[in-house]
Amino acid sequence: MPDADEPRRSRKGWLSALAPLREPGLALLLAFLGGALVIWVTSGSLGVVGAAYGGLVSGAFLKTRGLSETLVATTPYIFLSLALAVGFAAGLFNIGLEGQFIVGAVCAAWSGGWFSTAPAILHLPLALGAGAAGGALWAMIPAYLKAKTGAHEVINLIMMNFIAFRLTEYFVRGPLRDTHSSTVQTARVSPNAEMWSLNQIPERLSDPLNAAAAAIACALLAWAIAARLRARHARTSSGTTLRLRPLTLSAACVVVGLTVFFELGPLARAWWPFNDPYDRLHVGIFLALVAAALVSWLLRRTPFGMDIRTVGANPDAAKYAGIDVARSYLSAMAISGALAGVAGTIEVLGVSTCRCLPLFFSSGYGFESVAITLLAHNNPLGIVAGSFLFGAMRNGADFMELHSGVSKDVISLIQGLVLLFVAAPALVRRLLRMKTGPVPIADQRDGGGGR
Repeated sequence: MPDADEPRRSRKGWLSALAPLREPGLALLLAFLGGALVIWVTSGSLGVVGAAYGGLVSGAFLKTRGLSETLVATTPYIFLSLALAVGFAAGLFNIGLEGQFIVGAVCAAWSGGWFSTAPAILHLPLALGAGAAGGALWAMIPAYLKAKTGAHEVINLIMMNFIAFRLTEYFVRGPLRDTHSSTVQTARVSPNAEMWSLNQIPERLSDPLNAAAAAIACALLAWAIAARLRARHARTSSGTTLRLRPLTLSAACVVVGLTVFFELGPLARAWWPFNDPYDRLHVGIFLALVAAALVSWLLRRTPFGMDIRTVGANPDAAKYAGIDVARSYLSAMAISGALAGVAGTIEVLGVSTCRCLPLFFSSGYGFESVAITLLAHNNPLGIVAGSFLFGAMRNGADFMELHSGVSKDVISLIQGLVLLFVAAPALVRRLLRMKTGPVPIADQRDGGGGR
C-alpha cells in the first residue's frame, strides 16, 4: 500500500532544500520593492517603475552583448566575494578588498609590460601570479599586526586602502607611466600577457604554445574532477577495483589533454560561436568559477580549512586545541588578498580598453562584494549566483537610466537595501509580520510547525 505520509515527507524534503534560499530571497524581494517604492514616489507613476525594471532586465540580458557584459562584471565580483568569504571564515573582516584589488592591478601592469619577450604560456600565468602575490602581501600586513599586536584588522585595512590608492597614483604618474600617451596611464601590457577574449580563442590556439597551455589546463581540470569523483567513490566502495583506478584516470586526463591540443584549434577555426570582435567576455569567468570550486573545497574538505573555520568560530578554543592562530590569520588573509589581487589583474589584462592601468582605476567592486558575501552566507555557490545578480544590476543600470529616465544610482540604493535586510533579519521578520524566525525543517516534528 502507498505510504500516506510520503507526500508530506517529499514536501519537507523540498522545503529543506530551499530553506537556505529563504532569507536571501526575502532580502532581495524587499530590496527591489524598496527600490520600486522610491522610483514611484520620486516619479509619481507606476509606469516608470515598470519601465525602469524593464530597462534593467533589457540592459543586462537582452540588448546586444548584454549577457556577455553582465558576465564581465560578474567576474571581479566572484573573486572579491570569495576573498571576503575566506576572511569571514577565519573571523576577519577584509574591508581592504579595494586596496588589494588595485595593488594586484599595479603588479599586473608592471609584470605585463616588463617581460615582453616571454611567450603567452609563461607570461599570462606570470602576470596573474604577480597580481596574486601583490594582493596577498598587502593583505598580510594587517593580519600580521592583528596576530602579533592585537590591532583591529578593520581599522588597518581601511588605512591600507588609502595608502594603496595614493601609491597607485604615484606609480601611474611616475615610474610606470606611458610617456608616449597623452592620457595618464601605464604602458600597454604585452599581447602575450593579455587575458584571452572568447572571440580571440581560434586565433590564439593557432600558436602551438598556446594550444599546449590550453591542453595542460584542460588536463589538470580533468584530473581534479576525476580525483574528486575517485575520492567520493572510495568512501562508498571497497575491494580491489580501486587499485587500477588512479592509472586509468591519469591516462584519461592525458587523452583529454592530447585531444584538446590536436583538435580544439581546428574545431574552433572551423566553427566558433563567439565571433563578435567587440565582445569583451574573456576566459577570466572560467577562472572565477574554478576559484569558487577551489575555495569551497579548501574551506570544507581540508584540514587547513577546518583550522581556519575553528579559529573563526573561537580563537581561544582553537589555540587550546593546538592550532596556530597567528598562522591561520596570515594564511587566510594571504588567500583572501591573492583572490582580490587576481580580480584586479584580470581587469587590467582583459577588460580595460587600453590593456593598461589608467589613473583612478578603482570602481567600487570591493565594497559591493560585502553585500554579495553576506547575501550568500559565505557559500561559494551562493556567491556565484549573487555575483551574477549584482553584475546584471551594474550592467543594466545605464540602459535603465536611458530607457526610463530613472537615475542609475537607484541600483546603489537597492544594493544598500540588500545589505541592510541581510544584516538585520529581525527587520525583515517585522516587515513581513513573521512571529518567529525560520525554523529548520529538520528540527520540526511531524505534524507541527514552528512555535
